[in-house]
Parts: sequence; structure tokens; C-alpha cells
Amino acid sequence: MSIDLPDQPVANHTPLRSSRALAAFSSFLVPGAGQLLTGRVRAGLLFLSPFLLAIVVALVAAGGDRAKLLGYLLEPSVLLGIVAVDILILVWRVFAILDAWRGGGSPVARSSVVVVVVLLVVTGATHLAIGAQVMAARDTITTVFTSSDGGDDGFGDIVRPTPLPSPTPTRALGTTPGPTASPTPVPTPTPAPTPRQGPLTDGRLDILLVGADSGPGRWSLRTDTLILLSVDVKSGELAIFSIPRNMLNVPLPAESRRAFPCRCFPGLINALYVYASGHPGTFPGNDDVRGLRAVQMAIGTLTGRKLDGMVVVQLQGFVRLIDAIGGLNITVPQGVRDRHYPLENGKGYVTVYIKPGKQHMNGHRALIYARSRHQDSDYGRMERQQIVLSALGKQLLKGPILLQLPDLLDIAKKNLWTNLKTSDLPDLASLAEQVDIKNMKRYRFVPPTYPSDLGAAAVKRIRSVVAHVFDDAKPLATPTPEPTPAPTVRAPE
Repeated sequence: MSIDLPDQPVANHTPLRSSRALAAFSSFLVPGAGQLLTGRVRAGLLFLSPFLLAIVVALVAAGGDRAKLLGYLLEPSVLLGIVAVDILILVWRVFAILDAWRGGGSPVARSSVVVVVVLLVVTGATHLAIGAQVMAARDTITTVFTSSDGGDDGFGDIVRPTPLPSPTPTRALGTTPGPTASPTPVPTPTPAPTPRQGPLTDGRLDILLVGADSGPGRWSLRTDTLILLSVDVKSGELAIFSIPRNMLNVPLPAESRRAFPCRCFPGLINALYVYASGHPGTFPGNDDVRGLRAVQMAIGTLTGRKLDGMVVVQLQGFVRLIDAIGGLNITVPQGVRDRHYPLENGKGYVTVYIKPGKQHMNGHRALIYARSRHQDSDYGRMERQQIVLSALGKQLLKGPILLQLPDLLDIAKKNLWTNLKTSDLPDLASLAEQVDIKNMKRYRFVPPTYPSDLGAAAVKRIRSVVAHVFDDAKPLATPTPEPTPAPTVRAPE
């Protein structure tokens, strides 16, 4: 007699049955997740480990000086490294998606093939877009910033971007905006570059902001806006000093003071760029940056500060910048009515009126507010420029501006230049996070306290104000070691 025994269960070593499309999609979201879904633990951990490591690294980096980290990430060599890592991640994700799809237990269906192809296309397009944006950022930074040592003043063999036009040296001296030179000036050799110290080494950042205008009907470029921006490193306090464009007799540095008997520039300061560019015998420097160097050195001599660098902004890009960040909120203290405001294309004039009170201005409106001067004077315009600069700083700090990044990069590349080095970016970014822009100190060197025709007494007063502007500054408070540390804030006045 035979007895039928029930079948014994047999261990199943085949992968779990799962949709190939679902496995591929899971690894598209998180590399390795699709492998884990189909029971392939070893493969899943292999693809998942780099993802988890990247999260840990990101969390550690976020806990440090994020602004300084951003500065490092913006260095051109680091940006190239980011592109290389982006390519490696693309390859890694493609392999993870394909491996998850192949390891699925379900039969191969046309729909799953379509899904995996779409996932691969989306993955490739995403990483190519990221790489292109990083390369665009690198291109902008290498165009805007100085990459060479450039000596101690940052003016080495620098090639300026095309938006800043070079004056024509052969133009007759009598028709230039600058003054007449002294007879047969003695040539001064270009000083040999010295090792350049980074900014902040003296506990203070001093940068010259130059608003350059080369609009229709104007020969060459005029530096109509000159503002010294100064930041105290310990306190984060910010001060800006506006220098009138019609200031006369600005003292010149040792390298060029023999150009005129007064050892100064006897013309309007906004004409120095043009004059110096056309007179290499008395103003040293590379042909492309001689005029800019002369302006920075003269303002440094006037204020008694060794400037860390300069930032030149084309006014033509001002409108695009403000529109790109959504406009500016400005409280207008006094109405502005200009019956003779020049059109931006140089073809005629219009009457403009800006009423007092709180307003939201687009780029064109803000430019009119900052440039108009016929209803009062250059000195009234300087005050409005400071108001606009303050509003711009506050708007940029609001963020986020990532959505406008492509436009901002294009604007910067075409309308911005600086002799600050890319290696300065980490320190500058870290300091920018501490700047107290809401309590900005504003100064204008205008008559009657500071006559437009400078003398020794006026220069001495200007240097004293600039030197002692932060005498009452208090260091930023440091967190107290308590169970719940208080955030870092400015010490009370």
C-alpha cells in the first residue's frame, strides 16, 4: 500500500517579481531603490551607498560657513570639477536605472521599454542642463573677475570685457573731456608687480563702485557714479561714500602725480578715465585697464585708503538687473520732476515725474530716479543713487534668486567687471553674509563742507571721515554656550 505525502516547500532563489517600469522609476528617484524593490540587496546597496554618502557630505557642509563654501564652489577650477562630478553622476544614474529595469521579474513589455527610455532621456537632459549652467557660471566668473595675480593692485595683464569701450588715444587733446596736460610730462615707468595681499587683511574691505555710462552721443566712457563701499570685518557695519563726478583737483598717487604741476587731476574726476587711457607716458598700466587703474588709485589717494579693488557696472545693464530680480521697493522722500530727461537711445528728451512715497519701481523707473538731475543737481542725484543702491542690496538679500540665475549670469557677463580675484570669493562671500545693510551709513562729499574745487583742508577732512567711520563699531556678538544657543546677532548700540 502506498501513501501519498504532501510536497515539501522548495526554496525560491529567483528575484521577486516586480514591474520593470516600477523598478526603473524607483532607481530614477533614488539610485539603488529599484534593486532593493526586486530583492537584489547587494546591487541595491552598491548603487545606494554613494547617494547616502552625498547626503552626509551635504549635511556636514551645510553646518559650516555656507557662504564661504559657496565662494569656494564658484572658483573656476572647482566649477570644472563640479562638471566632471556631474558627468560621473549621470553615468552612475543611467547604470542604476538600466540595472533595475533588467533585474525586474516581470516579462519585457513594450510599455516598460518606453518608460525606461523616457527616464534615461530625462536623466541625461537634467545633467546636461546642470553642466551647461555650471559652465555658463564659470564663463561669467572668468570674464568678470581677475584670474591673474595682477600685482598688488589687481591690475595685471587683464583683458577687459567688450562692454567697456576703450578710448581713442589719437583724438585731439582739445576735444577730450579731460584737461590740458602740463608741457612735456616726464614718463613714469610702470611699477613692477608686488605680491598681492587678499582683501580683509587690515580688518576692513574697501571697494570702489563705478557706474560707467557710454550711451549714444557720448565719446568713450564716463565714470559718472563713484561710490566707495567700506565694510568693517569685525562688526559687519557698512558705509558708502559718494564722490561727486564734478570734483576738481583730486590728488594723484605717486606713480602719476608728475602728470600735472598741482600733483592732482585738475579736471572733473569723471574725465580721468578717458584722459589717463590716452596718456600712457604719465599714467602706468596695461592699455586695457590704464584708465580704470588711474581712477581707483586717485580715489584711494583722495580717501587715504589702499583700496582692495573696484567693481565697474555698465548702466545699460542696470535696467535688466532690477527687472530680473522683480523690481525695487523704494520710499521716495521728495518727488522728482525732470523736464529735460534724456532718452536712453540718445534721441531727444522727455518730462518725467516720480511722486514721493513708497513705490515699486521696475528697472527703467529706477534708472530714471537714479540718473535724473535737472530738477536739483548732481548732489541730489547722488543721494538718490544711494537710496537705490540700498534698495538693491536689500532686494538681493531677500532671495532666492536661483530662478533668475541664467539672466543674472548673462547680465553680469555683459555689464560687470572687477579686478578682485576669483580666489577672493570665499572671504568676500563669508563677509557678505555678515554685512548689516539695513543700518548702512551714507556720506556725500558735497559743498559747502566739501567744495568741488578741492584744497588741502578738504582732502584732510575727507580722509578723516573715511578713516574714523567705524570708530564706534561693536564686534558681532558670539553665541553663548547654552543648551539652546542664541543666534549670532549684532551687539546693541
